[in-house]
Order: sequence, then structure tokens, then C-alpha cells
Amino acid sequence: MMNLQERFYKTLSYWVKDDIQIELQWKEVKNKYSSSSRHYHNLNHLSEMFTYYDMYKDKLEYPIELSYAIFYHDIIYNSISKQNELNSAELAIDYLKDTEIESKIKERVFNLIMVTKDHKFKESNDEKWMIDFDLGILGQSWERYYLYTKEIRKEYAFAPNFMYKNGRKKVLKHFLNKSKIYKTDVFYELFEVKARKNIKKELEIL
Repeated sequence: MMNLQERFYKTLSYWVKDDIQIELQWKEVKNKYSSSSRHYHNLNHLSEMFTYYDMYKDKLEYPIELSYAIFYHDIIYNSISKQNELNSAELAIDYLKDTEIESKIKERVFNLIMVTKDHKFKESNDEKWMIDFDLGILGQSWERYYLYTKEIRKEYAFAPNFMYKNGRKKVLKHFLNKSKIYKTDVFYELFEVKARKNIKKELEIL
């Protein structure tokens, strides 16, 4: 399995022929995701998403676009901002402005990042997979899920408990109110029941 740097270089090399530019972009990606304020939305999160990516790559219509979108979907992350996904998508596209790739490729990348904002499937098959890769953590063992909740809490360390708990409860209830958390049949069968159990258990202990 490729490490993240190797994967990034391979992905960008399809579109960017300047090795120095690729190196500069990788350094920015690595630095952003390695920020001390990130406890969940970090390089480990990217690695987990790429684990799913490798497993289901043959299901994707545009694997290069989705790979690039994974790298950039959380590159801008401010826990008090509601513009993270938009800012991340715009940055991802900005780096492609001087390439010769078609506008529809840029549009696909933009949309793949934006679906991680509200996790609502919009247009393409790949958007379903992007959502499910991003939400895979919800359906893991309780031990892993519980660690995830601790990591998320650290990213909101500035918030007092009552404020954090109220906000977190809204997020969790939002997921439970969905008819389906996962959009692909594969992830629905694998993780839907477990994800709902984990979310309900977290609500009970908040």
C-alpha cells in the first residue's frame, strides 16, 4: 500500500507536470493536516479514507478525481467555521487553474469535496462513495468510535461542556434522523446498524 506522499504524487502527476509544484502542494497538505489543533481531521483520517478507497476503487467512475478530493476535503479546517468545505474546495480547484484539464474535471472535484459538508448525495455515483468513505468511522467498533469522540472533543477544546454537548447532540440526531446514513449498498450493509448503535450510545453518555 502506498503511503500518503507517494499517493499524492501519483495523483497529481496525472494533471501537474511540474515536480516542484507537486512537492510544494504536498508539503502544504502535510502541514495543514499535521496541525496541533487537529486530533481527528488529520493525516490518519486521510489514511483511513484511502483504506476504503483501495478496497472499492473498482466501483469508482473517476478514481483520480476522488483521490484528489480526499486529500483536499479537509485541508481548511476551523472548528468554528461553516465554510471549511467551500474554502477547501476552492483551494483544491485553484491549484488546478493552470493545468489543461477540462472544466468538468474541476467541477467533479469541487462537488466531491462539497458533499462532505452535509453528506447529501447530489449527482454522481462517486459522491456516494466519497460520503461513505468520510463517514466510515461511525460504523466501527465501539472502542474505535469512542476514541473518535474523544478526538472530536479535543478539536472543540475551546467550548465549555454544556455548549459542546448541545452542539454534538444536534449533529448526532441529524444522523439518526436520516433514512440512511450510508449511501452505497456496500457500506449500508456493512456499517449502518453499527453506526446507529454507536451514535445512540454516545447520546446516552453525553
